[in-house]
Amino acid sequence: MPIGAFFQKRRQVAALQSALHALKAFCRCLVLSRSQSCLRMIVTTAILLPLFLTGCGKKVQEGEEKTVQKSEDDFIDKNAKPEERQYLLAAKPFFIAVANRKYADAYALLSKYAIARMSLEQFKPSERESDAQQNQAYAFDNVTADQFAYLMQYVEAAHGAPRAVETLHVFSTDADVLNRRSKEQFGAVDSMFAIGAMPEWIPADIRKASLRGQIHTELSPQDLQNVAQREGISVEELKKNGGLDPYFNVKVVLVEEGGELKIGYFEFLPPSIWD
Repeated sequence: MPIGAFFQKRRQVAALQSALHALKAFCRCLVLSRSQSCLRMIVTTAILLPLFLTGCGKKVQEGEEKTVQKSEDDFIDKNAKPEERQYLLAAKPFFIAVANRKYADAYALLSKYAIARMSLEQFKPSERESDAQQNQAYAFDNVTADQFAYLMQYVEAAHGAPRAVETLHVFSTDADVLNRRSKEQFGAVDSMFAIGAMPEWIPADIRKASLRGQIHTELSPQDLQNVAQREGISVEELKKNGGLDPYFNVKVVLVEEGGELKIGYFEFLPPSIWD
């Protein structure tokens, strides 16, 4: 898919959370049962989702201002439970530092476990298993601040320069999920979303919470030119048409170190249909 069309779809999908939640339920239903009720859900979702996508895809108005850094009350989950707020406040500085491209500040918030080893897969996730193995092999031990900043270049190359935190919420505080021990039917899936490829050697008893968030980015003039050229339009027309609002996802796992909550593991991920 052309990059411009990709970003437009991402913006539309972000505006259709309810439709996508329905689709997620449909997928689970498809796996679990072939009953008539599920078949009805499948048919209903197949019919309604295109209508939602057609009717709700608002475009950015011409001259719309860039996204600016939101205040804490704007991007932190307003529906968070009281006991989750400590985790949101602990992760917030890391997200803000990354969004402001202050990578030395972000590095300073990492625990010794996060610094002990970082792989390219955390910054540039692969699409194929063979590439994942190669990315995991491309790793640094006892990572320095300069090496962390160097690896962040892969994130910027893939998604654009960070410019603002959009969302931040707690994904899970379940110790079984955080340690891949859940016996629930979809426990393995929950763990995958919660901690990704977090190494097993990071102690189980210090893993406190998994959080997810989004950081909006800004494409360089050259990137904008490349997108416009692929779309066969000018940069001005591209901006006028709207829908060009790139971002990436951030997954972090907080650990307790020396009585403080710190970033024990992280992954920078591309946009997803479930965002």
